[in-house]
Amino acid sequence: MEYPVLNALSNSIRLKLLCCLAKDKKNVQELINTCGLAQSAVSQHLKKLKKAGLVKDEKEGKFVYYSLTNSNVSKIANSLNDFIKEVN
Repeated sequence: MEYPVLNALSNSIRLKLLCCLAKDKKNVQELINTCGLAQSAVSQHLKKLKKAGLVKDEKEGKFVYYSLTNSNVSKIANSLNDFIKEVN
């Protein structure tokens, strides 16, 4: 059995993106600036997060904004991030 959500959460870059989105919706450029990642990396990881049902997008004017699908995603991402820091 495959769990796309667990696969999405298992990558440190995707986890970082989820934590960045936990605060507020952001467009790709804002995620690049906030998370310090390359545009291609951000786009690829957002695609996987969207496919897993963790992130949604909405177009506002000429920008596409990404946000978490619900508050549980924020709780899980932040808890997992805290746990990883604690273990390391």
